[in-house]
Order: sequence, then structure tokens, then C-alpha cells
Amino acid sequence: MRSLFIVIFFITNTIIVFSTSFEELVARGDSLYAKSELQSALDNYEQAYAIDSIDYNLLLKLIRTCNDLGEYYYELRDEKSAEKVVYHGVDCAEKYAFLYPDSAKVYAFLAWSYGNQALFEGGNEKIKLAHKIKNNAEKSIEMDSTDYLPYLILGIFNRQIGALNWFERLFANTFFGDVPDGSFEESEKMMLKALELQPGIVIATFHLSLTYKEMGEEEQEIAMLIKVSELPEVNFRDKFAKRKSKERLEELQD
Repeated sequence: MRSLFIVIFFITNTIIVFSTSFEELVARGDSLYAKSELQSALDNYEQAYAIDSIDYNLLLKLIRTCNDLGEYYYELRDEKSAEKVVYHGVDCAEKYAFLYPDSAKVYAFLAWSYGNQALFEGGNEKIKLAHKIKNNAEKSIEMDSTDYLPYLILGIFNRQIGALNWFERLFANTFFGDVPDGSFEESEKMMLKALELQPGIVIATFHLSLTYKEMGEEEQEIAMLIKVSELPEVNFRDKFAKRKSKERLEELQD
């Protein structure tokens, strides 16, 4: 059995050895993750990673937790902590892709990780990452069209690209390189597909409301905001999405 963290106590002439196995560390991380204790979950996954750094499922859990925790810190406006954990997630995602290039999940998680990295990058690097986000999400869909995550990522991507006005796009194309295509219509399409595959997911419903806001479709935006308030809260993203939806709904109803 794979093990780590051997603690030796010298009591008179006696040596007592305690060890925590890879499996135990992962199970503990899973339990903590299920309770949304993300930093503690990550700590356990990191300890397991020190034992086996190429395990497929562990790498998936590491990347997921790094992105979750990075987004959580970012919502709390702790950008320093967010940046640190997001970049670690990117490193793990790139290793994941190198080791398991035949997995569709690899490319969805790469796109997700690059999307979060873009929060901390300047113009030129953002454009490079935009292409990586789009290409990896599309590749994931080509390999497995039943996973909602790459559709959600492309929905957000298309909204953000679509929000660029002609001057911003011209400036970016001139000074930072070719800006990939994106539109509100494609954002709506991708969000609806994500919700078709994963009905009732709060974060996709909330992001669809943001797309309708950008499109000026107030009636549809309100419908999505109300739906967000009605859906059950499952994780930290739902908590923040529900709060923002409530604030936006009150703003529209004033």
C-alpha cells in the first residue's frame, strides 16, 4: 500500500510508526470536499500527490479543487490567494493533458484552468489564453459531447468575447493579436446546451441570465434570475450566484 508521512516517536527505546496511505488521504480529501472544506481537501490531495503524482483520478480532483478554491478566494476578493492556487491548477491540468491525452475531461479541465488564469493576465497573454480556452473546450466536446462543463465554459467565453465593442476588438487585434470569434447568440446556445445536459444547475442558469442581460433581453434575464432563486443551493458557487441574482432582480424591480 502506498503511504506517506511516517511519524516516529521515540519513547524510551521504543519506535512507534504511524502512516497515512494514499487511499486514506484521497478519501479524506473527498470527504472534506463534499463538505466544501476546500483548502483542507486540497491539503490532503496534495499529500496524496506526493505519493503518486500520475494517478488519473487524483489529478482530476486536484485540478477541480484548485479551480474551485481559486474561484472562492476570488469571490472573497483575496486575489493573491486565488492567483496562487489557480496557477497550481494550471500546472496540474497541463500535466494531466500530457499524461492522458485521450481523455475528453482533460481538455475541459484545461479550458477551465486557462479561463481562471486569464483573470490574472494582461492583454497579450489574455488573447493567447482565449484561443486555448476555445480550442480545448471544443476538443473536449468533439471527444465527449455529453459533458456539460465545456459548453458552460464556451457560454461564458462567447459572452465575454461578444461584449467587446468594435474599438476594443480593433485595439486588441492591433496590439495583442487575433481575437477569437464569439457572440451572445453562441453564448446562449452553449448555456442552453449545458442546461440540457445538466438540468437545474445554478451556475449555468445564472450565467445564462448574464448573457440575456448583455443581449438586452430583460424578460428572459428576469426569468433566469427567478429560476436561480428557486433552485437548490449545492455548493459555494450557488451561494454567490444566488446573492448576485437577488441583487440584480431587486435592481430591475426598483
